[in-house]
Amino acid sequence: MDLTNEVLAKFTKIAKNKEVTLESNIKDLGLDSLDIVDLLMDMEEKYGIEFENEEMSSLVTVRDVVKAVESKTK
Repeated sequence: MDLTNEVLAKFTKIAKNKEVTLESNIKDLGLDSLDIVDLLMDMEEKYGIEFENEEMSSLVTVRDVVKAVESKTK
């Protein structure tokens, strides 16, 4: 599974019954900060990367998350 599909799948699982696209706003999906931190921690563990708190708070859309993970895995 490629990174984009993996992130979309994770958001879809957390956002229960909501359509998730790359343009989806994280807050509009009903995710709280703990959901986002859990998702990013999963990514950190899987890919051996690390997010700073400031980075986490600047993520607004699902695409932002994909781009952030991609930039750290290159």
